[in-house]
Parts: sequence; C-alpha cells; structure tokens
Amino acid sequence: MYTGNVLRITFLIESLIFSSVYFALHALDLSITPVLVRELLPNTDVASPIFLPHGLSVLVVWLYGLKSIPLLLLPAIWMQSWLSDSIGFGSISAHNPLLSLVALPLVFIAARKLGLRVTSAVTGFNWRHIMISGFVAGVLCASISSLMNGNSLEHFASLALGAIIGQIVFFALLLLGYRLLRLSPQPIFTSTKTDPA
Repeated sequence: MYTGNVLRITFLIESLIFSSVYFALHALDLSITPVLVRELLPNTDVASPIFLPHGLSVLVVWLYGLKSIPLLLLPAIWMQSWLSDSIGFGSISAHNPLLSLVALPLVFIAARKLGLRVTSAVTGFNWRHIMISGFVAGVLCASISSLMNGNSLEHFASLALGAIIGQIVFFALLLLGYRLLRLSPQPIFTSTKTDPA
C-alpha cells in the first residue's frame, strides 16, 4: 500500500514537472515564432521553425511509453484549447499537441516491432533509433495536420522541419545541461559533509 502511494505521488510530481516544461516551451515557441517568421521569412506560409515541445514529447514517450499519454494529456488539452480560441477545439492546428500525443507512442511501438532499440531500459536503447523515431513522428504529425487542413507543401515542410529541428535543439540542450552537471565540482542535489571535529 505504501509503495503504491509513493509511486502515485512520484507520477504526479513527474506529470507536474513535464507539464510545466511543456507549457514553458510552448509559450516560448508562441512568443518567438511570429518574430522569427516576420524577420526571416516574410510573406511565406510557414509554421514554427524550431518547435521545442516536440523534443520534450519524444523524451517523455521514450521514458514512459504508453504511460506518456496521461503525463502529456493535461498540457496537450490546455495547449489545444489555447490554440483553438480562434479556430475551434476540434480543429487540427499546426503542431497539434493532441495529434502528437497519439502519434508519438504509436511510432515508438512500430519502431520496437521493426526491431529498433527505443526502449528506456539501460541496455535496450540506441540514441540514433530514438532520434529517427522522433523525426518520423514529426513528419507523420505534419503530414496529418497538413492533409486535414489542406495546407500547402511549403507549410507541410515547415511543420516537419520545425519538429525535427526542435527535437535536435531540445536534445542538444539536454545533453549540454547533463554535461555541465557532470563537470560541476560539487553535486548540486547533495549536501556537503561537515567535519564534527
């Protein structure tokens, strides 16, 4: 009974952490994308050039598999309702959070069936396989979104590239953060031992 409560609390904390990071990345994307598109690609039909939430979604799906759906459900619903203020909740928007919530786990399941090493077990994964699976999911979501909305080929390409570039940047930042933590002279999350003498 005690272990079950601890696991539920741990899952809730992880869900809150991932939701907060997802919200922050999506808000960052929504604030930066208009500026980037206006400055770099005026008068074009493009989506976010660097969609970081896709990278976080790939990480969560890799770590949790199908359990990632409840972890990402709250931020996906919230982002879908935020995006749909003007287009309607049932609409398929560019970089649709609910669409990726379903597509990513399915792509990872298919990758496992094809023999790719994408499980989060210590000996069971290959980073290239994980990244490729994320890229495939990004292209799949972009194609479904573009087909449903009747978008141009240019818009489809920008959706797919935005997800792929966002995933690469997210994992590069994650790796950089990990390396900086390893290089720090003293662990951040442990207390220093004091000499009683």
